[in-house]
Amino acid sequence: MSLPFILTAIGVFFVTDTDDLVVLLLLWLGANNARQRRGIIFGQYLGILTLIIVAWLVSRGVLHYNVAHLTRWLGLVPLTLGAVGLRNWLKNRQANALPPLLTKAVSLPLVWSLTIGNGGDNLSIYIPYFTHLTTAEFGGALVVFMVMVGIWLLISNRLARSHAASHFFARFGAWLSPVLFITIGTLILWH
Repeated sequence: MSLPFILTAIGVFFVTDTDDLVVLLLLWLGANNARQRRGIIFGQYLGILTLIIVAWLVSRGVLHYNVAHLTRWLGLVPLTLGAVGLRNWLKNRQANALPPLLTKAVSLPLVWSLTIGNGGDNLSIYIPYFTHLTTAEFGGALVVFMVMVGIWLLISNRLARSHAASHFFARFGAWLSPVLFITIGTLILWH
């Protein structure tokens, strides 16, 4: 793999997955235990791998469907969680904790569905990118993408553990988290 190839793969990942940093930050802040943290890690990897496999199959002509438009319906998951969480917060404004629904919801299926639902832009860029790659080059791009997922997880986790993020989330997270989930769900549905 040449340096230009690696930089291009990093650029493709960066352009398509920058929005995942915000989602991952929210998920890390809502994770209460090791099982939920593992769910974030495995869910993110599984979601990106799913998008990569679908894009590869479409780029090779195995799938003849435009599946990108179907992923948007997964936006109903965060939209519903956010709406219920916001309703619960409005009913119990005195509580400073996150609504239990949001903290209990952090799981591998949630992270996977958020990653897939947020992946319409990934597919729209991965498919043409993969079309021009040989099998060996695709393998190289896959390695770069998996390393980048790890870096994204590390960066978002570090941000979530920072004093400023923790303080901000403790102060505003009870209502801001549901609002952000509603926003993310709406944006996924809108695409």
